[in-house]
Amino acid sequence: MATIEAPLPTTRERVRPEWLENIGGQLLALVAALVIALLLGSFIILAYGESPAVVYGAILQFSFGSKDGFGYVISIATPLIFSALAVAVCFKGGMFNIGVEGQYLVGMVVAAWAALKLDFLPGPLLMWVTILFGMLGAVAFALVPAVLKVKTGAHEVVTTIMMNGIAISLVAWAINGPLHFTQKLGAFNINLRTDPFNANARIPDLGHRFGVPESAHLSWLFPMALVTAAIVWFVLKRMRLGYEARAVGASAGSAQAGGISIGSVQIRLFILSGALAGLVGMQQLLADKGYLPVQYEAALGFTGIAVAFLGQNSPLGIVLAAILWGVLARGETAVQIDTNVPREFVIILQGILIISVVVTYQLAQRRLLARQLRKAAAVEELSDSAAVEDIEGLAKEDR
Repeated sequence: MATIEAPLPTTRERVRPEWLENIGGQLLALVAALVIALLLGSFIILAYGESPAVVYGAILQFSFGSKDGFGYVISIATPLIFSALAVAVCFKGGMFNIGVEGQYLVGMVVAAWAALKLDFLPGPLLMWVTILFGMLGAVAFALVPAVLKVKTGAHEVVTTIMMNGIAISLVAWAINGPLHFTQKLGAFNINLRTDPFNANARIPDLGHRFGVPESAHLSWLFPMALVTAAIVWFVLKRMRLGYEARAVGASAGSAQAGGISIGSVQIRLFILSGALAGLVGMQQLLADKGYLPVQYEAALGFTGIAVAFLGQNSPLGIVLAAILWGVLARGETAVQIDTNVPREFVIILQGILIISVVVTYQLAQRRLLARQLRKAAAVEELSDSAAVEDIEGLAKEDR
C-alpha cells in the first residue's frame, strides 16, 4: 500500500479549489480583453493623428482626477448595476429578458404616482414606499411576458421587445394625462413633466460626505446597489431558486426529469428580474430630477445587457463592469474637450471591449474545462491503479 499512498500528496497539492480557478480564469480573461480593447483602440486613435496615451490619460483624468469626476462615474454605474442584475437573473435560467427597458419605465411611472399621491406619509417612509411601488410596477409589467411564456410558450425576446414600446407610450400617456403638471412655475415645457416630488420622497445625497458636489448626484442608491448585488449572489449561489435556475438554464429537460417545475422557476426569476428593473429608474427619478420628465434617460435597460455580458452575469463582475462602463461614459466628455477624437470612439471602444470579453472568456472556460477533465482522468486512473493493487494484495493473502 506504500506505493499507492506516495503519489497522493503530490496530486492533492496540484489540485486547486474550483472556485479559485474560476475567479482566476475570469480575472485573466477580463484583463486580456481590456488589453486587447486598448490596443485596438490605439490604432483608431493613431488614425486620427492623436496619441493613445493622451486620449486614455484624458479619460482617466476626467474619471479619477477629481472627486466630482469619480462621483459622476459612480452615479452612472448605479442604475447599470440594477439593470445588469435584472438581465443576469433571467439569463441564469436560460431566458433573455430584453424587457428591462420597458419594466423600469413602468416602474418610474408607478413610483412617480406614489410620490405624488402618497405625499402625506411622514419622513423617509414616503421614500421607501415610492421605491417599493416602483418595484411592484416593474414586477407587474414583467409578469406579462413571464405568464405568456409559461402558459403559451411565447418567446420572451419577442414579447418583451413589444412591451418596451408599450411602456414608452405608457410614460407619455401618464405625463400628459393623470400625472400632468399642475403647479405652473413659468417654465417653457411645463406640461412635459410631473409635479415636483415632496422632499421626503427624494433619496438623500451621499457625495457631500466625501466632498463630492451635489451636481454629481451620488446618492445612497450606490450602497444599495452593492447590497443588492450581494443578495443576488446569495440567491443564485446559496438558495434553492438559484440551484433550480442553473439547472433549468443548463438543461430544461434534465431539470424537469429531476422534479423541478420549469414554469415555476421561470415565473419566480421574472419576478426577481422585474423587481431589480424597478430600481433602475430611481437614480434619475429620486436622486437626480425629483420629478418624472418626458425627456427621461432612456436605453438603461439595453445598456444593462451589455454590462451583464461584460461582467459575465456574475454579481461581482457586474459591479466592476458597471464602474468601467461609467468610466468610459465619462470619457465621452473627455475626448470631446481634450482631444480631436470624436465621442463615437468611446462607443467603438465599448463594443470592442464586449467582443473581447466574450471571446477571451470562452477561451478561458474551454481551458478550465480541459484542465478539470485532465484532473478527473488522473484521479480516476489513480483510483483504478489503487483498486488493482488492492485486489492483487488480497489475492496474495488468499494464497
